[in-house]
Amino acid sequence: MKDTSLVERQALRKAVRRLAPLVLLLYTAGYLDRVNLGTAALTMNSDLGISAAAFGFATGIFSAGYIALQIPSNLALNKLGPRRWLGLLTISWGVVAMLTSLVQGERSLVAVRIALGAVEAGLLPGMFMYLTIWFPPRMRGRITAVVCLPFYAILGTPLSASIMQYADGLAGVAGWRWMFLLEGAPTIVIGLVLLRLLTDSPASATWLSDEEKAALLRLTTAGTTTETTAEPATGDRPRVGLRDILDRLRDLRLVTLSLAVGLLWVGFAAITSFLPLIVAGFAEHTHMKLSLMQTGLLSGLVYVPATFVALAWVSSSDRRDERVKHVACGALLAAAGTVLAVNASNLWVTLLGTVLLTSGIYAALFLVWQIPVAHLRGPVAMSVGIAMTTMLGNVGSFMAPYVVGWLRDSTGNFDSGLYFIAVSLVACAVVTVAGNRIRTSPPHPRTPATPGGAIEETLTH
Repeated sequence: MKDTSLVERQALRKAVRRLAPLVLLLYTAGYLDRVNLGTAALTMNSDLGISAAAFGFATGIFSAGYIALQIPSNLALNKLGPRRWLGLLTISWGVVAMLTSLVQGERSLVAVRIALGAVEAGLLPGMFMYLTIWFPPRMRGRITAVVCLPFYAILGTPLSASIMQYADGLAGVAGWRWMFLLEGAPTIVIGLVLLRLLTDSPASATWLSDEEKAALLRLTTAGTTTETTAEPATGDRPRVGLRDILDRLRDLRLVTLSLAVGLLWVGFAAITSFLPLIVAGFAEHTHMKLSLMQTGLLSGLVYVPATFVALAWVSSSDRRDERVKHVACGALLAAAGTVLAVNASNLWVTLLGTVLLTSGIYAALFLVWQIPVAHLRGPVAMSVGIAMTTMLGNVGSFMAPYVVGWLRDSTGNFDSGLYFIAVSLVACAVVTVAGNRIRTSPPHPRTPATPGGAIEETLTH
């Protein structure tokens, strides 16, 4: 019989090699439409007569459908399984992303963004739930960082700008419309790939040996409480009831720390939506003339050092098995970078501040979701808790773009909007530290459940 630790390492290596590229594709497909809208705004807003505030509202309204369907989407994932649900969602938002090329004004842009938010609602909670099925807590920081690498920004922003610049006027169609068409189509292909290659759970992985399946299940279920052990036997899958959702809503620690997620996402949403406009605005302020391609390259370049900083940050967090201080310090670094960007006297110092802002946000973003759900045990609590965390966190995504856009229209520059981001990031650090000190009582014990759901089989095989 093989050494247990050796089998565990082999199983984890196989899971990383097989699944990390697929989840990275999923994340990239889901977030490309966030940054490419910001790039489209460089010409789309003037073409359609959309103000910065109206653009911010259209960007933020994405979160309306996203917020409303977070928990239902994760429950659907429970029922259908990650492979089918995440694959179908990816195909759906690829179609909606392509339809963005047809918008004619603010109202149609708002409508298509609401639809996009609705079909993408299952992305983050489903992805985070999927990572808890396959990877133990001690490596979730690193694996989250790997699958959330911002290739959608590093490569997507210059690509979007390139399409807009060189395809503009082709067949009488504006460059930003070509961008939505050409970047939405590959997302449909990615969805088909996920349907073919994604694996629901270790128990159903034909590419793992029986020993490796058992090792992964042992690692991912270690430390669970009676809620997990009380789940039904193989083949019986529990339903999630109203009481499970109410238990999470009464969890003051979970709700408070979800607020911290929302405050962090204020900065994240604003940067992903407005970074190309911010770069172009600062360039104009310093009397530099940038082409669409140059603006896209500079906007994408900001994410490169941010990626390395974030990877080092989460590695430190995993080694020390510590999340709260790392998240708080990341948020404070991002706030400091924001202040530097606002007060810089030239474009390059502004870009340095933006690098610090982006680095801090990503360093914290890869870790912050793990704090609210750290005390949750069992697949039902974890599924509902993760969905609720991302749902409440998306309130920040809903609010930030509109506020930043409104401040831009009111003042003529992005300085006030960036200060708003800085205040939100400092508040994130404070709420994270304070919320983690809250102690909660355990939820009501679950009674045996009836069949339904899908994820729980990973813990009962």
